[in-house]
Amino acid sequence: MSEALCAAPLADRGKGTKGTYVSHVPPPSSKTAEELLDYVRLQTKYVMFDLEATRRENRYLRQMLERRTNLGDAADNL
Repeated sequence: MSEALCAAPLADRGKGTKGTYVSHVPPPSSKTAEELLDYVRLQTKYVMFDLEATRRENRYLRQMLERRTNLGDAADNL
């Protein structure tokens, strides 16, 4: 289970519909309650990991835009 969590599908991100999470791990074929719970836990962890990575990326990109805007404003004042 931890191997699947560590193997984030970075190359497969473009395959889903924009704004829709598409699982890269198929559901277990034998559907015992414990296996289904493990599957749901794994999917939840992956979605939380992806959400946090998206937040970090957005924060970084906003900082880049702010720096670019601040540099542009400083050049206009000269």
